[in-house]
Amino acid sequence: MLDLFTRITTFVPGQWERVIATALLIGLGLLLSNLWARYLARGEITPDKRRLHLVWARNVIWFTVWLAVVAVWASTIAGFALSLAAVAGAMLIVSKELVMCVHGYLYLTLVQPFKIGDVVEFGPLQGRVIDIDMFATTLADLDDAGQQTGKVSEFPNGLLLTTPLKNVSPLGSFGLHHVRVPIPERFTPDLDRIEAAALAAGDEVAEPWLQQAMEHFRKESEERFISYSSGRTKVSWDFSDPEYLVLVLRVACPNTERSKVEQAVFKRVWAALHAQPQT
Repeated sequence: MLDLFTRITTFVPGQWERVIATALLIGLGLLLSNLWARYLARGEITPDKRRLHLVWARNVIWFTVWLAVVAVWASTIAGFALSLAAVAGAMLIVSKELVMCVHGYLYLTLVQPFKIGDVVEFGPLQGRVIDIDMFATTLADLDDAGQQTGKVSEFPNGLLLTTPLKNVSPLGSFGLHHVRVPIPERFTPDLDRIEAAALAAGDEVAEPWLQQAMEHFRKESEERFISYSSGRTKVSWDFSDPEYLVLVLRVACPNTERSKVEQAVFKRVWAALHAQPQT
């Protein structure tokens, strides 16, 4: 044990103050991260906001610790500037993906294409963002109906620089969900009645939050200087396939209620189709 201590002393001669300071800074970072997590656990906030605050504070704490460690070792680093430049050049060649991940994180920080809690589509992945660190982003997988599958996916932040990304929930807590209802051929002569039934179904389902959603969209339009939809229920038809006719109902709903809204609208429209005799 004494021999090991002697070797370590020889390896870092005259640097024990910096080693101790570095250890203290890392310990302080761990302590602050743990205390912040416990504080959030006691607060009465939603899980999405708790996760957002946790990730944001963790990244700020460790970025500050990293800057402090660099400042502690600044004089030693300056003495090896040429060597570090050579090492950095080699790392750029050998670890290009690692550097791209850091650049992707800077892109996330500055541009903010999404945040914790947003639902995104990234290549074959679709899910809710639950974690963002310097190297990767973590998603809770969602199926086509917007329900969690219980799986978790990760992708390197470097891919954000080369792969298109779609943010499904850019308007915050509310969104415009498009419900597609296939219409049997025997009902096609009575399209007006089908539209009226679909509008009534959409208004009935969205009634508990419709006014709140419309106010939300109005504020988003004013703050982002973009003309968004009013949020009212709207019907359109998809006739791209000559063999099938699909009713598309646009409904304003909370992003967490997309699956329930889709099921409720479909049931009401289908019940309305069979409520009256066919013409």
